[in-house]
Amino acid sequence: MMKGAEREYVIMVKGLSNGRHNLSFRVDKELFAGFGNTQILDASIVAELSLLKAAELIEIECNITGNLVTECDRCLEELTLPVETNAKLIVKFDRRESGIESDEIIVLDPAESELDISQFLYDYICLSLPIKRVHKDGNCNPDMISRLEGPDPEPAQNGVNSPFDSLNEMIKN
Repeated sequence: MMKGAEREYVIMVKGLSNGRHNLSFRVDKELFAGFGNTQILDASIVAELSLLKAAELIEIECNITGNLVTECDRCLEELTLPVETNAKLIVKFDRRESGIESDEIIVLDPAESELDISQFLYDYICLSLPIKRVHKDGNCNPDMISRLEGPDPEPAQNGVNSPFDSLNEMIKN
């Protein structure tokens, strides 16, 4: 759950007429910061929602597009990644505690007047990101890449031998 009194992603369901409704939400780095996610450095994302409200449920179709900035897993420089995903959510109004909740279905008491979709947006944006977040080949910071490759192997100089020389001697004997 988000920290603070962030109400930017709340849909007022009480009094919402039956039928189709279209909503748009802008998602920026504040959403991720609210969940304690420090890996997302910046974001410029738009979530277009199409709600179909009926007496006992709301069907939500969401199209999420934009870009976000995170660190490259290889060179640690900023990396801009495109975000494009679709998600569906069904909100059922029911007084009973039924075990039908899942990632795509949530149950609200009919007396509830609002629906906070911040967790829904956060989850689907994070799930749309690739597991390996790296620049395209050749676009990483060359200094960091050279450090990752390690020092150039140099032959023994000035009588200094490798620490593995004694092991090599043991294998030969």
